[in-house]
Amino acid sequence: MNSKWRCRTKVAAQPFSVSSRNSFGYGPGTEFASGSICFGDIFITQATEFQKVWSTSDGANNGGVAFYKPVNLPRGFQSLGYLSFQNDGSFEGLVLVAMNNGNSYIPALSSPKGFTLVWSYIEGGTFSGPVYFWQPIPPDGYASLGYVVTLTADAPSLGEIACVRVDLTDVCKLNAIAWETDTPSSFKVWNLIPTEIGADSLGVPVGAFGCGTDSSSNGICVGCLKNTSFMLSGMPSREQLTSLINEYGPTIYFHPDEKYFPCSVSWFFGKSILLFSRCQNIPITVSADGSNLPQGGSDDDEYWLDLPNDGTAHEVKRGSLANATVYVHAKPMFGAAFTDIAFWLFYAFNGSATAKLEVVNLSLGKIGEHVSDWEHVTLRINNLTGKLSKVFFSQHSGGVWVNPADLEYAEGSRFVVYSSKSGHASYPKPGLVLQGDHGIGIRNDTAKSQYVLDSSQKFEFISADYLGSENAPGEPVWLQYMRKWGPKIEYDLKQEIEKAIHKAPSVLRSKLRSLIKKLPDEVFGEEGPTGPKQKSSWMGDEKV
Repeated sequence: MNSKWRCRTKVAAQPFSVSSRNSFGYGPGTEFASGSICFGDIFITQATEFQKVWSTSDGANNGGVAFYKPVNLPRGFQSLGYLSFQNDGSFEGLVLVAMNNGNSYIPALSSPKGFTLVWSYIEGGTFSGPVYFWQPIPPDGYASLGYVVTLTADAPSLGEIACVRVDLTDVCKLNAIAWETDTPSSFKVWNLIPTEIGADSLGVPVGAFGCGTDSSSNGICVGCLKNTSFMLSGMPSREQLTSLINEYGPTIYFHPDEKYFPCSVSWFFGKSILLFSRCQNIPITVSADGSNLPQGGSDDDEYWLDLPNDGTAHEVKRGSLANATVYVHAKPMFGAAFTDIAFWLFYAFNGSATAKLEVVNLSLGKIGEHVSDWEHVTLRINNLTGKLSKVFFSQHSGGVWVNPADLEYAEGSRFVVYSSKSGHASYPKPGLVLQGDHGIGIRNDTAKSQYVLDSSQKFEFISADYLGSENAPGEPVWLQYMRKWGPKIEYDLKQEIEKAIHKAPSVLRSKLRSLIKKLPDEVFGEEGPTGPKQKSSWMGDEKV
């Protein structure tokens, strides 16, 4: 019960003096990767050492759970709550502890007035020993952000955990259930995330858990910290962003049978790309820098791009890997405790889909084809440590977050991304990923080949608004083009589907028909996509 462990990323010990720092006047880069960040009236740092309090392999999720107490905190910092995680494994998240800044007449932190027992196990069940869960009772004007776990019925000491001034907190919501049991009575433990997540959101998760005896949030601690003044001193400067890209920028592999490669936007526009408008009968040729594109507005179906009509469309569709550029967009996340760095790739054309019907592979003809394709991978950086926290691989209408330990690495800290053949979805491992089940679905094939793009060397900043106008990279004019980057497909979709179905063996046609009905809209490629700035992830969180 007294075993200790450390997070994989250890914050280096550094001198820390409140009197030597001020809560105002710090621009991006001044506190990035320093081990602590000032959020106005409060300082935060990351707990790195934990002591296990109680664990069990039992529970409704069959995974078990372990509860840990942050220990050996830096001088002056206080715990905001214990943490939980499943399977008694290594913890990859962020556990914050806090300290008063001292600049305010009303302290940012306060001890609780006492504790309320939320749930306990004493005897008569299958667990290895007794356990008690306590919720702090905050003083007026303060809120509790976490719980305390003990092995005895004695209430914790008042110094065990700190409550936070209400104006420095934000609302969290119950996320996935981490553990639940019906012994001796129904009890659940939830992971917590801020209710609002995005570049403009102020909530900062502290890594604590929520728990209670029913599924409602009544009586359940669901608080998190808030970067009230939205201070950006913990965000990386432009120079630090460049260093992060050089260190972590992924190596992207394309399938050996890929026909449609990425290219730069300037290469694409230099191929006599056409801008169509409902107001004009004759299209105009897009300038090489996109300066004659309509700016701003929204996707109102008034404008769209298309390939040239001079007989070179087939060449343009192939793209140009030699001229490809990775476009970088950086933004604050979770109240500027993290930085998201999105790597955007542009493709001139998205190829057709291929269905897998048990042992039969079947081309779906024009289904899936569309002019232009924007894909991305996002790196989430921990601003306290400057280290990679996790990576989002965009895959069609969703994607997946992957921890650094589960990535494949090309060299040093630069990990590998596999781009799927024709559809260009991103995956962390090579092989076949099937959109479907029971051996029936849409193929996403990935593999290493001689076609490689090193994003750590071939990149261009297109946006980092938080840096301010003087230091932020100038946005290219094409980024403000909010309409479609390709035309609406004019072919008879129903007819194309029937063509594909009749190519299949008769015994598999009903299964193919059922599969097609379940496919997301983007597989059909009825119209070209919008640009990066029109995606919900541009200012929001990634869509899983």
